[in-house]
Amino acid sequence: MNDSSPAGRNPAVERLDASACWKYLQTAELGRLAVDNADGAPDIFPVNYVAHEGALYIRTARDAKLLHIAQHPMVAFEVDGADDEDHYWSVVIRGTAERVTRDEEIRDSGVRTLASWSPTAKFFVMKVVANTVTGRRFPQHASRTDPLMAFEGDATLPTPPESSPPPRAERPAPIPHFTPRTGPQDTLPGPRADG
Repeated sequence: MNDSSPAGRNPAVERLDASACWKYLQTAELGRLAVDNADGAPDIFPVNYVAHEGALYIRTARDAKLLHIAQHPMVAFEVDGADDEDHYWSVVIRGTAERVTRDEEIRDSGVRTLASWSPTAKFFVMKVVANTVTGRRFPQHASRTDPLMAFEGDATLPTPPESSPPPRAERPAPIPHFTPRTGPQDTLPGPRADG
């Protein structure tokens, strides 16, 4: 539906602070893990996860995800949903993925009780440590169906014109100076002879 607010303005998109993002992350259990695969091309996997102490823990098989993060540990993770206040929300984490190698960390994270929606056996755990977390939400009733148009011409940003070298600075005005005076009274500070 088209926006009917005054002057056709869109309702504000609310930017979420980090604590609100983590609150939403703890209410969901399915997200999307984006990785660079072995040849550098992007790949994305739907994964079940649990949030714990600034990281996401994901059950996994000995599969492509483990291979990809061994070679390219920088990843992105996205999760979205709807809340009880009639808002849609989306949270994106950018960070580093690694295999979890300590039983204590597996136990403390709570990932042991996480059920995978996939029928594939998943005996291993990986975690995503967040470097940045961003999120936004907006009212569900604010959806729009604006008319669409095809791009005309090039969709890339225009190349900025070549900058000319900075102009040469002009010679600064000389600092005023005076010829030094000669004589004993001007060479060393001290008591005056007349007083």
